[in-house]
Amino acid sequence: MLKFSSFLSEGNLGSGEIQKYDWRIELFLKKLKQGLPFETVDGKMVTLQYPNDDLEKYVKKGGAPRGYKFATTDGQELSFTKLQKTKEFGGGTSGSGAGSDNTTTTESAQCVYAQCIWDNPTTDFNQEEITAAYQKCQVNAPLKDILNMPEDWVDSSQKSAKLLYRGLKKKNYTWYRGMGIQSEMEEMFKVLNRAEKKFNNINKWSPADIWIVAEGVTDTMYDWKNARSLQYLNNELRKAYAERDIMGISLKKVEGRARLVQVNYKKPYKPAKFKSVSFGKRDFWKSKDGYIFYDGGEVQFRTFPTFQCEIIGKTAKHGKVSGGDGPKSMMGMMMTQVGATALPVQKDIIDMYRNRYDEFVNAFFGEYQKAGQKDDFDTFKINLKTKDDNWSVSKYLATLVFNNVKGKESAFINAMLRYAKSESAESAVHLKVK
Repeated sequence: MLKFSSFLSEGNLGSGEIQKYDWRIELFLKKLKQGLPFETVDGKMVTLQYPNDDLEKYVKKGGAPRGYKFATTDGQELSFTKLQKTKEFGGGTSGSGAGSDNTTTTESAQCVYAQCIWDNPTTDFNQEEITAAYQKCQVNAPLKDILNMPEDWVDSSQKSAKLLYRGLKKKNYTWYRGMGIQSEMEEMFKVLNRAEKKFNNINKWSPADIWIVAEGVTDTMYDWKNARSLQYLNNELRKAYAERDIMGISLKKVEGRARLVQVNYKKPYKPAKFKSVSFGKRDFWKSKDGYIFYDGGEVQFRTFPTFQCEIIGKTAKHGKVSGGDGPKSMMGMMMTQVGATALPVQKDIIDMYRNRYDEFVNAFFGEYQKAGQKDDFDTFKINLKTKDDNWSVSKYLATLVFNNVKGKESAFINAMLRYAKSESAESAVHLKVK
């Protein structure tokens, strides 16, 4: 029997802790596949390499061997016991994690509430109708959890169900979450992306939280199961989407008025316009970041601790693009894509700073001059001497990236924006509740 105290105190998120609850397994794997950061016991944030078959196996089945370590996106190695059991995993005083953080429950519930309104367009979503609808859905959350959701999630599920019904009521559907076609799509993506290496997580290909298949659709109607490339898979999904036969749906918690948006379908992507570059909003030496500004927001470049950029729109953050692996990182590949020289591997620059400091200073000063900064070499060295390795490497990489993409900023920004918003040329069509 679990002790009550285990729900009140934070500790490490060992594989045994993850295995205690199905929702923890689901949450861990979702964060892993979407490239979301995990907090370590020493308060740092890390992003884990994906795909990683061993890591998935030990999360699902437990029993990771003593001393097992998995790779992070910045080239480090980490054990399960170095991960913090944060509030979202049931640490602190948040209880066992059930409630608003339980994505398994809320996404499964959306399927059930939608089925409810398809069964009865005037439903009041009572327990009897929810229970009947649950039997028709392919979801991986227990009915009792769906029936005991907090009121804010109940309200969101009802609003989204009504919205989806208005847009899709001409056909009947089977609703999937965590099984069936959703699991098959995730496996298909993993196999194809392993060969093509176009995405570092499935969410950038398709952020669909649930999938629907229309009544009467058979495996012979669309050839997605035999796809030999992501482009072929995307083409088949686009055909199915056009007929409203197979659709991935991205969800959000609805608090006010929501709308449905078609992504990667007929409406063309509207390119962002480059405005300017800043090597520090106040002064070059007063921050370790740099910014590219565009007509819809800004992109901040810095170490987080891996070097990456965060795309910040006027009303929302669109996500991060990693650069820690240099030419092999998504940022590096985008730089190459637009005709710029890719950035180097972060750990190589850290090694140069720590073991060949004079070489680092000379390399940094060269980029500093290219960027149009005015300090002479002696003043530059004095200023740099006051900074630690984290600041120095972060600022060096930001400066180098800006120099390398000079004249290609618009293409670079749009490549990152499309990727971060799951709207790249290689991303799949999907419907978004926005």
